[in-house]
Amino acid sequence: MNWAWSQELAPSLKLILMALADCAGDDDKCWPSVGKVAKKCCVSERTVQRVTQQFVVAGLLKIEERFDQKSGRRKSNSYLLNIGQSSHPDNLSPSKTKRNGTGDKLSGTGATADVRGDGDIAMSPLEPPKESAYEPPLPRLDAGRVQALIWPEGLSLVELDSIRNLLMGIEQSKAQILIDELADALRCKTIKTTPPRWFRGVIAKYRQGDFQSTGGVQIAERRRQIADLDLKRKQSEIDMQRELDAALMAMSDEQFEAAYLDIPVRIKSRLAKRRMVLGTSWSQS
Repeated sequence: MNWAWSQELAPSLKLILMALADCAGDDDKCWPSVGKVAKKCCVSERTVQRVTQQFVVAGLLKIEERFDQKSGRRKSNSYLLNIGQSSHPDNLSPSKTKRNGTGDKLSGTGATADVRGDGDIAMSPLEPPKESAYEPPLPRLDAGRVQALIWPEGLSLVELDSIRNLLMGIEQSKAQILIDELADALRCKTIKTTPPRWFRGVIAKYRQGDFQSTGGVQIAERRRQIADLDLKRKQSEIDMQRELDAALMAMSDEQFEAAYLDIPVRIKSRLAKRRMVLGTSWSQS
C-alpha cells in the first residue's frame, strides 16, 4: 500500500492502483474482478480497464488472463504489481522497501481472502459493458496552471500525469522549454527508458542549473513558424473580405446584378445579404 501511495498520479488513477495494492498478498498478486475494483473506486468498469492498461504501459503492473481449468470459462485477470523491481525500466516510482513477513498492515486479511476467491467472473474487454453510457471523466492533465502548455503526442495518460507533477513549481515559460526538449527526444527516438524517467533527469539538471536546451529550440521555432503562417493566413482572409466588402459597397444595384448575373443563386444570395449588412440597400429580384 505504501508503494501505491508513493506513485505520482492523479487522484482517480491512484485510487485504482491503491485498490489493487490493497488486494495484493505477500506475492504482490491479486485477482479482483473489474466490477469489484470499479465499485470500490466509484468509477465505471470501462475506466478500470483503460487505466489498468495504462498501468501496464507505465510498468506499474502486469496482467495475466485466468481461465477455469474445468469449464474453460474466463475468470478475473491476475494483476502482478511491480513492487520493488528496480530493474524494471518502466518503474515510475522509487523501489519498495523491504517488507515484513505479515504483509501490508493497511490491508485486512478478510478483504484479501474475499477478493481472491474463484467465484469472481471478469468482464471480457470484448463484451459490451452493462452500464450507463455516461462515464465520469478522468481529471484533466492540463488543468489549472499548466493549461496553456503544449504537450507532445504519443504520451500515455499515466506518463502525462507523471510529467505534469514533475513540473509543479516551475514557471510556465520554463516548463514549456523543458517539454519542448522532451518532444524533440521523442521525435528523434533517443529515449532509452520511459519518457517520465528521462524527463526526471532533465528536471534534475534544470534544478541544478545545468540544463541547456538543444533540440527543444527547434521544436519551439517550428511551432512559432506554424503560428506565424496561421496568423498570415487569417490576416489574408480578413484582407480579402475587406476588399470584397469595399467592392460590394461601391456597386449600385444594377452593377451588382450585371456583375453576378451568371453565378449560382445560393452564392448570389449570400453576397446580397452581405451588402445589406454593410448598409447597401438593394431590391432582390
